[in-house]
Amino acid sequence: MSNCTHPHLVLLAARGNRIRCRHCHLTIDPQELGDNHCPECYEVYGIKRSDFEPVEDGQAAIVRYRCEDCGVTIDT
Repeated sequence: MSNCTHPHLVLLAARGNRIRCRHCHLTIDPQELGDNHCPECYEVYGIKRSDFEPVEDGQAAIVRYRCEDCGVTIDT
């Protein structure tokens, strides 16, 4: 683990439109779905599940920062 005190933080842009898998709860951008099934369910269980729900703005409103010195991403 780094000893960085994160003195140079940069605010990252909001993620925008997101969906959540109803089975494993993976939250992902719809554009990242290559084959229109949940990549997490397929990798872990070998099942191609396509049952998603939209994530409300309040649920996705996490403020993210990145430290310019060490590259860590901080969610608040």
